[in-house]
Amino acid sequence: MSEGYAPVKGKCTWWRERPLEDDLFQRRINEDERRWACSCFVEGDYWTFPLKELPSDCPRNRHCRYYIRHL
Repeated sequence: MSEGYAPVKGKCTWWRERPLEDDLFQRRINEDERRWACSCFVEGDYWTFPLKELPSDCPRNRHCRYYIRHL
């Protein structure tokens, strides 16, 4: 997948996540506080979460008509 996004096993097939470049080389930010960009590849939704709060699946997985779990 381009731009560092890739499907994540155990999450929605359309869910993508990658670390935010702004946080990658910040030494004053703890590893678990670094932000991750998350998006739904199909719906175009976009979120940012600190690593320690990264959801176990797409926040809208129960309401998405395109939801397919990636095994």
